[in-house]
Amino acid sequence: MFRILTTCKGGGYRFCRTDPPHPRRNAKGLYPLHIVLMENKLSRLLRPGEEVHHRDENKANDDPENLEVLTKSSHAKLHADNRTPTPIPCTCPQCGSVFDVKPAVLRTRVGRNKQGLVFCSRPCAATYWATHP
Repeated sequence: MFRILTTCKGGGYRFCRTDPPHPRRNAKGLYPLHIVLMENKLSRLLRPGEEVHHRDENKANDDPENLEVLTKSSHAKLHADNRTPTPIPCTCPQCGSVFDVKPAVLRTRVGRNKQGLVFCSRPCAATYWATHP
């Protein structure tokens, strides 16, 4: 379908110029290499709503066996699942209970007091600070 003439890197992905020029190329005549390789493998252009996913999450690995076509929604869901932060276990300095906190919440809570203490609840924090001024 498309013969790859040249490749270059940009934004973590590799781009290419093709013969014939790709219908969706940018102003410089470039289009993502992984998409061109998948379109060549399928012998058709990607349909609206389709995206190419790197199975090993490595943008530099454009091996056709590492590429798969997904719908936009399933591709977004796949990457959103991978970004779910792992909760961090914490121990309340007041009551001793163990609880999980998301990393972003932990950073916020630790930043609110000089001692860097994290409490399981507001009542525990209030009790602690009433006895430890």
